[in-house]
Amino acid sequence: MQFSFFPDVLKILPELMLALLALMVVIFDLFSGDASDEQRFADAASTTALGLVLVFGLVVLQGGYIVNRFIDPTTLDPTAGGAGGFFANIFRNLQVVTDPTPGPTGQPGNVLLNGAFIVDNLTMLARLLFIAAAFVTALLTRDYGATANPAEFYGLLLFSTIGMNLMAGAGEMITAYLSLELASVALYIMAGYFKGDLRSSEAGIKYYIFGALSSGVLLYGLSLWYGYAAYNQIPNPTTFSAIVQAVATGGTNSSLLYLALIFIIAGLGYKIAVVPFHSWSPDVYQGAPTPVTAFLSTASKSAGFFLLYRVLVDGFGPLAGSAAFAGEFGGWASILALIAFLTMTFGNLAAITQTNAKRLLAYSSIAHAGFLLMGLIAVFGSGQAGRFTQFGVPSLFYYLVTYTFTNLGAFGALAAISRVVGGDDLSDLNGLYRRNLGLAVLMAVFVLSLAGIPPLSGFFAKFLVFQAGWESGAIWLVVAAVLNTIISLYYYLRLLRHMFMSDPQAETRIGVPGGMNFSLILSAVLVLVLGLAPSFFLPAISVVTQAAGR
Repeated sequence: MQFSFFPDVLKILPELMLALLALMVVIFDLFSGDASDEQRFADAASTTALGLVLVFGLVVLQGGYIVNRFIDPTTLDPTAGGAGGFFANIFRNLQVVTDPTPGPTGQPGNVLLNGAFIVDNLTMLARLLFIAAAFVTALLTRDYGATANPAEFYGLLLFSTIGMNLMAGAGEMITAYLSLELASVALYIMAGYFKGDLRSSEAGIKYYIFGALSSGVLLYGLSLWYGYAAYNQIPNPTTFSAIVQAVATGGTNSSLLYLALIFIIAGLGYKIAVVPFHSWSPDVYQGAPTPVTAFLSTASKSAGFFLLYRVLVDGFGPLAGSAAFAGEFGGWASILALIAFLTMTFGNLAAITQTNAKRLLAYSSIAHAGFLLMGLIAVFGSGQAGRFTQFGVPSLFYYLVTYTFTNLGAFGALAAISRVVGGDDLSDLNGLYRRNLGLAVLMAVFVLSLAGIPPLSGFFAKFLVFQAGWESGAIWLVVAAVLNTIISLYYYLRLLRHMFMSDPQAETRIGVPGGMNFSLILSAVLVLVLGLAPSFFLPAISVVTQAAGR
């Protein structure tokens, strides 16, 4: 396995910096002296947030989202002498390489370790999303509630972020599995980190048990995948592209191949919490510390969708089939279409009966996973392999971005409320506008975006997904999604009714600490800007679309 140190290390520099940041947080805490738990927690959170800002800036530079608008990297001469050539060489190597021309290692410049990790525009978008989610989570937890060993908590947050980054860029099954485990094991501990809270301990245990089960299911599916590729004597049988070659050699009429596909969808289905693999999420979301729930319901779910996209599109693309009733109904698009219908319907109906705000948002998250699946099944449009719909890929990733910041804000607002009132039932939201009008307005923005009310970003995300589903021929699924959107208005309006039309249980003001307040305002601004000016963000997502259509 070849590895060219200088250019390849620069391409995985964000992950290396995150690992170094985790180590720094732990070391700084060792020298905290006699500082209180509250001060240690605040210092660890501040160090983590500052480091994440620096890593985010590096990723923005790598992706060329801003710099390339002013500097054409192709005009830089890395062979020039002096400092100009040195910095040109660094800058050129920092950029995401999409040219398939083999580099020094004999493989495409954006492919590392013989296909184990791919640094393309999809990976860059995922890095930005996960690092931003980790930053918001660090600010939310800073003032939520101190506990012992704060450095370990933020170290776990950073290592989970590393795992998610690797999931998004995985190019073969071993990397995919190990990165998923890295992200998941850290989240198991974070969910049960507040040992003094019985609900948190219960959430950690339940999440671990269901996670271990899903891990075994996924691993079994990957082993069948490997067996099929090895049987057809495909070189590097662990890579995603090996399945495409194996299908070209052995055909699609193989029960082993479809069995592997079913187990892989089931294993990743637990990760993204879709029906019938959703049963863990309401209990875990309710029991885990609310800022951890915010990170779990957004970044973790998004990482699962990024990996699912890689596996199905790059690996099982020839088995896509069609999500439309007209014509042949088969392949993973059909499986996901049925799962999407069941997921959005069950999630919305179950949310109606909830009296706890966190459980309500948990079932809402399940329903949104069904909408997200619509963008994924529309990728190949009408079941024609290699034919991407116009809106399939951008709708999926635009929805992931908007959903992440909307749900982070919604759970973050609940965290700010619960730390004062001591609960997260719907009744605890009563009269919120009289106890903190600004917090009530922010919460309303997030709730209305989840409901899909224009001009917020949630409306445009759903509109793009519906358009992608319609274009792919899954008209029946689009109709079901529209009906489910109408159903969801009931329980979202219940939240608003409790906040603005009910008398408060107490008149004491609900104060919001600075870190929490900043994270909520930042999330709300992004939700508004993504809705009011989506064209500002869509070019970056369009680059991902072009890469996906390779």
